[in-house]
Amino acid sequence: MSNNIAIGTPVRTQAIINRYFMHAKKNLGQNFLVDLDAIKGIVKAADITKNDQVIEIGPGIGSLTEQLLLAGAKVLAYEVDQDLPEILHNELPQTIEGQELDQRFKLVMKDVLKADFEKDTAGFLDLNKPIKIVANLPYYITTPIIFDLIKSDLNFVSLTLMMQKEVAERLTAAPKTKAYGPLTLAVQSRMHVKYALDVKSTSFMPRPKVDSAVVVLSPLVQKPDISDYKYFDHVVKIAFAQRRKTLSNNLKTFIADKDEREKLITDLGLDLRVRPEELTLDQFIALSKALASRQA
Repeated sequence: MSNNIAIGTPVRTQAIINRYFMHAKKNLGQNFLVDLDAIKGIVKAADITKNDQVIEIGPGIGSLTEQLLLAGAKVLAYEVDQDLPEILHNELPQTIEGQELDQRFKLVMKDVLKADFEKDTAGFLDLNKPIKIVANLPYYITTPIIFDLIKSDLNFVSLTLMMQKEVAERLTAAPKTKAYGPLTLAVQSRMHVKYALDVKSTSFMPRPKVDSAVVVLSPLVQKPDISDYKYFDHVVKIAFAQRRKTLSNNLKTFIADKDEREKLITDLGLDLRVRPEELTLDQFIALSKALASRQA
């Protein structure tokens, strides 16, 4: 099979699978993306330009990696599957714009949740310059990776992540919708979130049971007035403990007395019948502050 055919096509992917006697590993959540339009859509969503520094999570057999390199990026990739280094180094383009592959691509065999970015990137990426993170994430690890990266000291300008469509909808949800909840507020209070594109289950080999979507997260220019994120997240979680009940009912954990709860809610300018999914981010911030001041 000619290496002139993109890795992210069904025919090339199948040829690689046959050549290396490999298969998608369910325990690693592997599904090979075999839709070149979707792959190029991810690269476009990430706004990859020449000389960009990219950290890729889970390169697999290199379908997305190849397109990131061809778009001009320098790519450091984290991978845990010990069967993939040989495939990546054999199948990725050996020269890109006159440079050898190892000048443009570095593979780190490590779980990204255990990454030491300063050590792992030393001599390859410049952490003083912007980093773009791109990943086709296994569904089971999406949320932990998002929060691990958000809380890290890594100077990234964007996280472009493919994930289960249902999770993408929760990250981008608006108030008064079914998908709106604690995950929405936890992410939107820390990041600007943009829904970029849908990726059908038919775009993968083997085909998963659900569709995927690509979301772009970028640091907020203006941080919200939250002094204690741990407490804010706790308030949101308790408020959504029973979605069908009113906010007042769910706040019993914080305020046992009904009259006191109702006074706090009306003081915030809210209707006593309001349900948690009706509150905006700013209203949850105000609620969190009001509850914190009672405990001070």
